[in-house]
Amino acid sequence: MNNMKLREFLSEGSIIRTKHCNSTSWVTNVVFAINDDWIEIDIGLEKDYIDNIIMVGDIMKCKYTSGDYEFTLIGWVTKIRLDIPQSITIKVHDVEKFANRRDNYRYDIYLCSVIKNSKNDNKGVFAIMTNLSQGGAAFIAKEDIEKELEILENPQGERNFYFEVYVNPKKQLCFTGVIRRKGSNEKGFEYGVKIFDIDFQNEKILNELIDELEKKDKEFYNKRSSFWSKNSKYNR
Repeated sequence: MNNMKLREFLSEGSIIRTKHCNSTSWVTNVVFAINDDWIEIDIGLEKDYIDNIIMVGDIMKCKYTSGDYEFTLIGWVTKIRLDIPQSITIKVHDVEKFANRRDNYRYDIYLCSVIKNSKNDNKGVFAIMTNLSQGGAAFIAKEDIEKELEILENPQGERNFYFEVYVNPKKQLCFTGVIRRKGSNEKGFEYGVKIFDIDFQNEKILNELIDELEKKDKEFYNKRSSFWSKNSKYNR
């Protein structure tokens, strides 16, 4: 691990997000205990996160956002505690720090989507929306959409695509977006997208979805605060 110590930006009670190496979903966790190079966290929102997925030795990715910076942590699971309160301990071996340049808070989400060249095209690429904000989103797809779909550029020379996101079986969120970031891994291709054009009706759907995600986040924090007060021995 580099010279950055975890206590320089984390503390007991901090809220972080974690992702198993074989998963595309982020889970929200609270930090129970911390040292210079390891953290102990709760199991998150789902008990299955421990029972059926995580094992000692598995690689975990974590992220934490402050007002000015974003931190990504990579480590491996060294201990699993199954007694209440269940937790895992992660030995961190790599920390990266980035300036937080996002204008809007991003919510982790998992929604089926179709990416097309334009609204009226029949051809599309299946993708998963993995996070969403008021001004942008992130997607992961098995195919390289720039190769699968014909690329059209806007007057600024940027690549535009049309996104259909299935909020539920009866409701879609649709918008035109500009790809601002692209990465690849063993799961496929990850895209960071800025919302370029959205009509009034879809903007209303977006706002309703953001409000719902914000409410869920507040409910989570309230639930964790209640837990923290009942388990004060972890708050040292």
